[in-house]
Amino acid sequence: CQFDSMKSLNVIVRPFAEKDRAAIREICKRTGQKGHPARLFFEDEEIVPMLFADYYMDYEPKSCFVAEVDGRVVGYLVGCLDTRRKLKVLRTRIYPRLCLRMLWKLLTLQYRRKQTYQTLWWMISRSWRESLRLPLDEYPGHAHFNVEAAYRSEGLGGRLSYAFLQHRLRRGVWGMHVIVREEAGDDKLSAFLCRERGYKIVSVKRNTVWEKVTGKKWYAKLLVSDARQFSQGDPHATVE
Repeated sequence: CQFDSMKSLNVIVRPFAEKDRAAIREICKRTGQKGHPARLFFEDEEIVPMLFADYYMDYEPKSCFVAEVDGRVVGYLVGCLDTRRKLKVLRTRIYPRLCLRMLWKLLTLQYRRKQTYQTLWWMISRSWRESLRLPLDEYPGHAHFNVEAAYRSEGLGGRLSYAFLQHRLRRGVWGMHVIVREEAGDDKLSAFLCRERGYKIVSVKRNTVWEKVTGKKWYAKLLVSDARQFSQGDPHATVE
């Protein structure tokens, strides 16, 4: 069983509570793709949880779950059952606040690092061209999760995923999509999701902002999965 390695840990996976907000936002800042923390790309780390955590806790708290070890939150999954709703909230509420924040920091010369300006330029000039078209009619759900580095490979992601699976299936949300960013030649995560979680890759695009910072080619891959194919099988062989 993928959870055997956690027997020595006092692990609890439970629904999100408001007291978890600060811990989730901090983990979101510290942990990133392939071990790269957010500050490598943008020195204003507060932007990261504003984009990748706050919506879920503010608008879909019942779709959020945390993993505790000895009473301390070390991982989380924040889920969304209706991505169209999230995109609307981003456009009308979150993006305007982000733009005002970034404009103020630009005007007051608070941004000083080259990587910050590279990321800003990518957002303005290329992000829309590199975005992946989401098949939301069939796959409306998605989730975002992070686990502290010391607790990875301990099965926490699987347990968080299973908690969210049960939540969304009770609400009739079968289709999920996920965007995975991987270095050229390293497809371990996407291969795992396809092999073990029933995903399939439907679209791939270059992700140049990661290339600017790391000096390596990166690709954004869109994967989708329909949980109905697993409804009669092993409940752990599901999507994340």
